[in-house]
Amino acid sequence: MKTIYFIRHAKSSWDAPISDIDRPLNKRGYNDAHHIGEELKAKKINLDAIYSSIANRARITAGIISFKLGFKEQDIMDSEDLYDFEGKKVINFIKQLPNEQKNVLIFGHNPAFTNIVNTFGSITFDNLPTCSLVAIQFRIERWGELSSGETSFYILPRLLGY
Repeated sequence: MKTIYFIRHAKSSWDAPISDIDRPLNKRGYNDAHHIGEELKAKKINLDAIYSSIANRARITAGIISFKLGFKEQDIMDSEDLYDFEGKKVINFIKQLPNEQKNVLIFGHNPAFTNIVNTFGSITFDNLPTCSLVAIQFRIERWGELSSGETSFYILPRLLGY
């Protein structure tokens, strides 16, 4: 059994004229990341690895949530393959994860994450909002065997009531 926790980056700022990859989080993004981190911490999940897109907004989201889970910034591994908006690179990335890693948290982007959780999970989302988390369990021994899984839970910021 393997589990992936997909987290779309938190709400980013469009205030400054900078490249897409460099956009930071806005105030709501910081707040959502803290709340999602607290919710995930309460679930007492065990993680073998944390991976993030190289985009600034994903890295900041990963840093906040990982800290809430007791991890350090240097525990987060960057991957250019997670800076993907279609999903093909993300799926290939997952299929190449080390098989000894059973519980993996990844931070990335839409529409890739919505497409992936709808393809591999058991619950369909119209759109995965920013800073949303979807956990999918797979009955596989090796990541290369990736196939349909079971959505075990999800956390959407708007459903937290703050």
